[in-house]
Amino acid sequence: CTESPSPIPHGGRRRPPVGEPRARSAMDFDLAAKHKKEVEQRRREAKRKLEQQKRDDEQRRAMEQDHRLREEARLAAEQEARQRAEEEARLNDGVRFVARLRPYPCARSDDKLELPPSALEDLERQGAIERGTLLTFKVSLSMGVAVASAAASGQTHAGVAEFTAEEGTVGVPPRVALCLTKGAGLDTLAAVGQVEVRYFRLPRSAKSRVKFQPRGEGFHTGGARIVNMDLEHVLQESLRGHTALTEGDWLPIRHDGYTYELVVRELEPEPHLALLDTDLTVEVLPSERTEAEQRAEEERQAREEAAAREAAERERQRLERARALALQLGPEPEAGADVVQLRVRLPSGAQLARRFPRTAEFRQCLTWMESEPDTHVCPDAFRLVQKWPGHCRELGPVEASETLSKLQFSRQEALFLQHLGGDREATKEPSPDEMTTQPAEAAAAPQPSAPGNRNCEWTAAVERAHEELDARLEGRPETPSAALREQSLQEVKGAELAGVFERLRALGMPPQEAAATAKKFAPQLRELGEMGFQNWVQAARLLEKYGGRLVRVANLLSEGAGEDDDMADLPLPRALSPPRASPATPPTPAVAAPLARPAPQAIDKDAVHAKFRELIAAGVPKEEAATQAIVLVRQAAAAASAPPAAASPEAGAPAAVG
Repeated sequence: CTESPSPIPHGGRRRPPVGEPRARSAMDFDLAAKHKKEVEQRRREAKRKLEQQKRDDEQRRAMEQDHRLREEARLAAEQEARQRAEEEARLNDGVRFVARLRPYPCARSDDKLELPPSALEDLERQGAIERGTLLTFKVSLSMGVAVASAAASGQTHAGVAEFTAEEGTVGVPPRVALCLTKGAGLDTLAAVGQVEVRYFRLPRSAKSRVKFQPRGEGFHTGGARIVNMDLEHVLQESLRGHTALTEGDWLPIRHDGYTYELVVRELEPEPHLALLDTDLTVEVLPSERTEAEQRAEEERQAREEAAAREAAERERQRLERARALALQLGPEPEAGADVVQLRVRLPSGAQLARRFPRTAEFRQCLTWMESEPDTHVCPDAFRLVQKWPGHCRELGPVEASETLSKLQFSRQEALFLQHLGGDREATKEPSPDEMTTQPAEAAAAPQPSAPGNRNCEWTAAVERAHEELDARLEGRPETPSAALREQSLQEVKGAELAGVFERLRALGMPPQEAAATAKKFAPQLRELGEMGFQNWVQAARLLEKYGGRLVRVANLLSEGAGEDDDMADLPLPRALSPPRASPATPPTPAVAAPLARPAPQAIDKDAVHAKFRELIAAGVPKEEAATQAIVLVRQAAAAASAPPAAASPEAGAPAAVG
C-alpha cells in the first residue's frame, strides 16, 4: 500500500515541517553573527586606517617642521655669515684673507708670524700693502680641536714678520702658540693639523689700559719665597716688538732663568688692540692663588655671617616659643604629698626646679624644659635622664603620655638634661676642603713653568726665544732670530762691487736696477756664486723677496725654485773672467783690479739635492741642511779633482811638511 500525500492547507501553501522553523532561526542567528563580525572587522579596519593616517600626518608635519627649522637655521647661518663678512669687510677696508695652514715653531720672542709668499701676493692684490696699515691677523685653532682648559678660547691676534714660510705652512712663535693652547701645552700644536689665519685690522688707541694677573702662585718660588724683580723693565722688554694684545692672552715673562706667565684679564678700550703708538697703562692683579684664597676667605665670612643670622633667627623663634609654652604651663602647685619636686641639672652646671602634681603627665615636664630660655633645647631633640648608681633611664616623647605617678617618681626627683646633638649637625663648621675652593686652573698651574719636552722642535723654539728675551733683559747685544742662522758675510766694495754690477748687467738686468741690487746684495750674490748658483738675476729677486736671507735663498735655489737653466751659462763679467776680444769692436780696457776670489765651477745640483735630503732625514733643520749640503758637495768635488800626492821615495817614510 502507498502512503497518502499530506493534505495541502487552504490557500495552496504547503505547511513546513515541524523542525524547519528552528533550523531557519539558527541559520538567521549565524548570518546575523557573521554580519556583526564583518561590521566589527570593517569598523576596526577603518579605525586602524584612520589612526595610521593620523600618524602619517603627524610624521609628515614633524618632518616638515624639522625641514623648516633646518632651512631657517641655514638661512640664519648664511645671514649671519653675510653680516659677519660685511662687518669684517667694513673693518678691514674690504680686504679679506683666510687661510688654514699647518703650524711649525719659529724661534721668535715676539708675536709675529711667518706667512707663505702667497699670502703676501693675496694681500698685495687687494691693496692691503699699499694702504700702509699695520698687518694684523686673527689666529685660531681649527674647528674640532679641543684643548684641556675650559677657559682656553683657542684664538689670539698676531702680526707678521716676513712672508718666507713654505706654502701651506705658518711659522708660529711660542708666545702665539701659548695663547692658542694655554693650559693644554705647546705640544698640542704638534697634533693640530691646521690653524686658521684671518686678516683682521686691529683697532688702535692713543691710550690703553691692561690688567695682568700672574698665573698660579704668581711671583713666588715654591709657594714661599717672593721673587723681587723690576716688573716695569721686564714688561717693557717682554712687550717690545709685540703687535697685539687680546683679552685672555697668556704672556710669558722671564726673570733669572724662570718663566712666569701673566694672563690678560682686562683690556681697554677694546678687548683686542694693536700695540702701536699707544700709551699703555699696566695694572698687575693678585695672582690666581691669592685671588682664590681671598675668594675662599670671603666665602667663609659670608657663610659665617649667614650662619649667625640663621642662628639668631632660630634663637628668636625659640624664645618666643618658650614664652608661649610658659603661659601654657599655668601656676606652680604648692608643696604637698601629691606633688613631685623636680630638679634638673643642665649641661652648663646650672639647675632648674619646679613642682608638678603626681597626676600630671610627663609631657608637662618636657614643655617646662622647652619653656626655659637657659635650656637651649629644641622639640624632640633632648632627653631627661634619671640616673643613679646601677640605674639609668632616658625619658622623652615616648613617655610623654604617662603620669609622674606611673613613672614612679618620688616626692623629690633629680634628673639630667641631655641634648641629642641634632642641632649640632645643622650648625657644624664646613670642612677645610669646603672652605678652600680654588679654581682648577690655578691649582693645576704651578709657577714658574717650563715648556714640555714631548716635542723637541717646539721645545727648541721656546729655548731660543727665551735666550733672546734673556739677552734683552740682561742688556746683552741682541741678534735677530732670523740672523741667528745667517753667516756673517764680508763687505764687498771697490772693484769687487763693480764686478757684481757687471755680472748683473751681463745677465740682462737694467743698469739702474743692477746698481741698486749690487749695492744691496753684493755679499750674498758673491756667496751664492761660490756655491755654484750662477743665475744672479733670479737670486737677486729671491733675496729681495726674502729680505736678504742667504740661507733661505740658497735653500730655494738648491731645490730648483725659479732656476732658469738657459741663463746659467751666460758669460761672466769682465771683472770675474778674462777679457775676450770682440770681432766687431776693438777690445776695451778691463777693470783695474780683479776680484779677490775667482768664480768657482758650477756645483752638481743632483748631488746637492741628494745630500740635502740625506741631511733632512738625519734631523738637520732645513735652514742648516741647505748650506751644509752645498759645502759637503763642494768639498767632495774638490777632493775628487785634486791631483794625487807624490809617493814618498822611501816606503813608509813620513812626508815632509814644508
